[in-house]
Amino acid sequence: MNVSGLLVDTNLLVLFVIGGVNRNRIETFKRTRQYTKSDYDLLVRVLSGVERLYTVAHVMAEVSNLTDLSGPEKQRARLILKKTIALMEEPSMPSQQAAGDQLYEPLGLTDAAIGAVARAHNCAVLTDDLDLYLRLSRDNVVAVNFTHLRAQSWGMQ
Repeated sequence: MNVSGLLVDTNLLVLFVIGGVNRNRIETFKRTRQYTKSDYDLLVRVLSGVERLYTVAHVMAEVSNLTDLSGPEKQRARLILKKTIALMEEPSMPSQQAAGDQLYEPLGLTDAAIGAVARAHNCAVLTDDLDLYLRLSRDNVVAVNFTHLRAQSWGMQ
């Protein structure tokens, strides 16, 4: 299936920001402990190969809140996020519209906004959220599970 671009889920964008601030914090920061420096490198490679990146305001608000570093690292995180936002297309997705999406009840507002934008703009979704991945796949939205990419990078798939 031909897609117009890629929409990256919250947790992976948090990894992108934290890794950009300080790769050594990835495995110790509370929101990225489940990832490694290699995961960050893989994510950077994936994103660098994508011509068009999408986002929704709901994801960006979560990323901003979840990259709660302090001092100079906080300022660096904000700068990286600002630069990342500038590279992304952000279609309008009002909360009321997202709450009307089929994904709202089972998965919540942010995932509903992601699904609605992915369907409306024919973009793939990169996520490590298994529930979102499975729902999108069932709805014939191209979804890529980051865990699968990790396994491929290890030569396991």
